[in-house]
Amino acid sequence: MLRLHSSVRVFLVSAKTLLFLGLSLSMSACVPDFLLSDSDWVVIEAGEHEPNPKRKVGLLISPSEVSATVTFDSSCIYEVGAVDTDDWNKVIGLGFVGSKDQPLDGVPPHQVDGARVGWRWNPQHGRIDLGAYVYVEGQRIDFKVAEVALNTPTKMTIKIDYTRKVYQVLGGKTVPFTHNKSFAYNTGLYFGGNQVAPHRIRVKIVD
Repeated sequence: MLRLHSSVRVFLVSAKTLLFLGLSLSMSACVPDFLLSDSDWVVIEAGEHEPNPKRKVGLLISPSEVSATVTFDSSCIYEVGAVDTDDWNKVIGLGFVGSKDQPLDGVPPHQVDGARVGWRWNPQHGRIDLGAYVYVEGQRIDFKVAEVALNTPTKMTIKIDYTRKVYQVLGGKTVPFTHNKSFAYNTGLYFGGNQVAPHRIRVKIVD
């Protein structure tokens, strides 16, 4: 009987997972930018967590950087109550796909190993807080990095250093990771936390 080397088995599992993810993204009706008249603006309707159809997502292989220029307008001013006001929404990011530490109970890969830019409205400062929102082996690490004014285009970058095995989000402090995964996917705009968008929210994302 033919025996597969462990690294080959890991590759096959990763490839199958990536194929499934790609099919899932396709089936979720992700719309290419060139089909839209105003492709830079990504919209989440009231009562939703994500754009429908999804936007600004796709597959990546060994990405060293994920970046975009992002602008928040006045639609990003919101009220969700004191309990959830510090929850992070998300804008750009990535999740890694692979068999290591990936549970089979429906947890998405970016909540096992991945890094995203978090954002939230800061009513005290009248600005948008920006932060690192990272998962390492299923454990979340999040912290504020910066603030930005409304209607201000801001270059956002997540760097992945495979030699040092660290993420760096928005130029903030580095976050070590442990995985050896190379397949990944872009995560798109997301509102929440546990709260859905209280009204129509739009963010300009220029890749």
